[in-house]
Amino acid sequence: MKPSVRSLDGLLQICYNLPHRIHTSKSYPLTSPNGSTIIAYGHEQGLSLIWRGGRPFKHQPKPAEKKPKANGTNTGAIMIIDDSDEDEPAKNERSYHDNPDFDEEDAEFDASEPYEPVVQTLDLPLGVEVLHLAFPHLPLESHRPSSESLPEVLSQKLVVAVACSDCSIRVLTVSLMPPSPQSKARAELRNTTSNVGPGKSAFGEEMITLSSGATHQSIPKGVSISVTSGTTEDEDDDIDMQNTENDSAKTSSQQSASRVFSRSRSRSRVNIDQPWDLLIASHSADLSGLLLLHRIPLAENGASLSTELHIPWQIQHLASPAVSVDFNSALYPASRHSQILVTEAKGAVRILDFLPRSKAAQGSWLVSLYTSFEPSQDLTPKRTTILDARWVLGGKAVLVLLADGKWGIWDLENAGPKPAKGVNPSQRTVGGALTTFALDGWAGESAKSRMALKNSSTKHESRSKLAPMTPSTRKMRQEALFTGPARQPEGPARGGLFVSPNQDTSNGRSDDESVLLWLGNSIVVIPSLFIHWQNRVRGSGNLFGSGAKGEPRTINNIQLGGEYCKEVSLFSRQAEILVTGEHRLLIVTSPLTQPQMAAKRTPPPLSTSTDQQLLARGELDVNGMDRILAGMSNGHAPSSNSTTPPQTHKKNILISL
Repeated sequence: MKPSVRSLDGLLQICYNLPHRIHTSKSYPLTSPNGSTIIAYGHEQGLSLIWRGGRPFKHQPKPAEKKPKANGTNTGAIMIIDDSDEDEPAKNERSYHDNPDFDEEDAEFDASEPYEPVVQTLDLPLGVEVLHLAFPHLPLESHRPSSESLPEVLSQKLVVAVACSDCSIRVLTVSLMPPSPQSKARAELRNTTSNVGPGKSAFGEEMITLSSGATHQSIPKGVSISVTSGTTEDEDDDIDMQNTENDSAKTSSQQSASRVFSRSRSRSRVNIDQPWDLLIASHSADLSGLLLLHRIPLAENGASLSTELHIPWQIQHLASPAVSVDFNSALYPASRHSQILVTEAKGAVRILDFLPRSKAAQGSWLVSLYTSFEPSQDLTPKRTTILDARWVLGGKAVLVLLADGKWGIWDLENAGPKPAKGVNPSQRTVGGALTTFALDGWAGESAKSRMALKNSSTKHESRSKLAPMTPSTRKMRQEALFTGPARQPEGPARGGLFVSPNQDTSNGRSDDESVLLWLGNSIVVIPSLFIHWQNRVRGSGNLFGSGAKGEPRTINNIQLGGEYCKEVSLFSRQAEILVTGEHRLLIVTSPLTQPQMAAKRTPPPLSTSTDQQLLARGELDVNGMDRILAGMSNGHAPSSNSTTPPQTHKKNILISL
């Protein structure tokens, strides 16, 4: 894939033109074993993957193709046909094992192409359009705890959940290792166009379709994926019932302690056996809004997906259609990992805890977060429309983006930076729900500029309508007929959020994150949310620019060739931005610099005493003579350890009598 590169404001805009109509794209949180970053994008034919950067494949000579022999060139060899070997080729095709070979070092630096090249691509045709995709929340390599806290499939394969145009939800697992060129050039794959399905694996991928039981009757609007322990609710209920019967004579504190101990004992047993489940949440506009939650057990100790029929584990009917759902970014065994953020466009964000408190329960709604009312001309109360909401600070706070360009943070657990004298007083509870933000700002075109644009166009139209019909006003109306009012944004506002763990842990916060906000064609990147929040609370930081660490950086000159911006996200490994157009992917990054080569060591300059010794032995060269003469002209006396005798200058003194 050869991109077109454009340099602007010290950044590179690398554009890849693709033969598909793209709907969504994201970068996987983990890198491949060869060091490549993986980009997944959904299009009209299925899903495609791009491995970018890292160690390239070793160049291997292509095997010489055997030409078919012409008739009459038989060498007299006898061919034995054995019917028992007819099924072996099919078995070998299914059990093909790819063993890619990479170079020991990354690709050499090329000053004419200062960006990471594409190492490999892979197309996974599904036969339907992939409209939305989601990856599980995974910590970075430096932030990852012990290997027991994650199932094996997440460390070896790429796990993705996709929402398709046939109203289905599918889960795919693909190897993190890019397929070798020899694997893609196999003879059995040259003329095949079959779609990926159950039992069909050309590159080791697996796929299951969540189409049993109650399903979406309209196209899903979003999907989210997470992982939890495989402990069933029945085990927890049995433990609670047993504790209640045995501890009826104990005090309440003793009963609670016993329950906590039994639950921790059950959890420790789960960690030893390592049963894991994948959680898939999807939402659509069915009825007033539908939320489906699937729980998929992982087979083979968490190494592969279960092929059983998967019916929805929980069904939630919403008050209004959701615009996004997001699992809590905290991982198991944190208690917050069972929380889902459900964002409604009508100004409400609700938190659902999907773990039921009893067998008959379907989860519990914990809290509702509301936006403020927006000004309207008809005096009808209406809350500000929400474009997107995400978890921040390790699932302890909620970041929301509004349609007027304002963004804010609801600090649920008071986890943000504190001012010098205690708790942040900027957030309070009104009417049983959080309404004010602990931190806010603006992204893109603010509400003031949009309202000013609207008011100016309204005044221009009213003035042209009420003007009397005179020769002068007729000329004004003719000019307005051809020019028209100022252009306003067409359709609803488009925007979103993306949160990625921060690699820099110099501030001592493992829950610090990098945040990207986009609205229309404007992109705002906050490299460190915690530092930015701390600067705002304590009044420090760079007040006259956006170059300081943690301060927002705005990018407004994204060039998509006239295409609409569909989605913007961040790369987890580097400070790079991925922009999704209609038929192209745009990567905004800083140009690569030439690696620092080991400087050639130059011998230290010779001292004056060394030059004198070489002169005494008659081995001093011309450069040494120049150094001695330069020293004499500067007034330096010869060294005391010089072997040459010092010259004595006699002076005649005249004494007058």
